[in-house]
This record gives sequence, structure tokens and C-alpha cells, in this order.
Amino acid sequence: MEHRSEAPDFERMARNAGYRVIVTERLRSNRWLVTLVDGDGHTVLVLAQARPLIGSADVQDLAEFVRLRNPTMGILLAIGGVFSASAHHTCAELRDRRLHLCTALPPAPAVVAEESAMRNALASLR
Repeated sequence: MEHRSEAPDFERMARNAGYRVIVTERLRSNRWLVTLVDGDGHTVLVLAQARPLIGSADVQDLAEFVRLRNPTMGILLAIGGVFSASAHHTCAELRDRRLHLCTALPPAPAVVAEESAMRNALASLR
């Protein structure tokens, strides 16, 4: 009997990080391709993997999706796992600034700018 993992709550993850989910594609029982939009309207492509170890082939898969779909940013998201040394090496070798290896969805750029403005405003009140 095949165990099919439940899809993570990408809507909640995206909303908490300041993105909006456009589409979620299930590629395998533990792999999803999620298209997000940040607050500035930029497309972010997330290749999410729910496995203990993410390797160089996964980085190459993300690079291919980014090449084909041309988003502003491509994220390889390890859900409950870590990246192998070869994954980090492959990402560095590809020299594509759009590729990012993450264990949590990073805040959308607009969210980072808003948080920075909020901190600056709070600091000026002190």
C-alpha cells in the first residue's frame, strides 16, 4: 500500500510570508510546484519537497522549471528535510541568482520592506 503524504497548507504558508498562491501542481506524492505572486506582482516559483534529504537532481529540476517559466525567483523548499552538500554545490555552480534553497518560505520583498519601515517607525518613537 502506497503512503500518500498530505499536501502542506501552501495557502497559509504563502499568506504568512506575504505571497498569494496562483496554482499548486502536485508532481508526486511528496513533491509540488507552487506558483506564487509577491506584493509587487512578481512571480515566485516554489518546488517543494517533503523528504529527509534534498539532492543535486532536485536543484537541477528547479533550475529547469525556472528556465522554462522565467519567474523572478525560484525556491527549492525542503519540507521537514535538509539539503545535501551536493545540492548546495550544484546551486552555487549554476550561478543563477534567482535560485534559492530554503527550509522555510522566505518573506516576500514587500513584506520585508513593510517590516523594515515598521521597525524604523517604532525605533523613532523610543
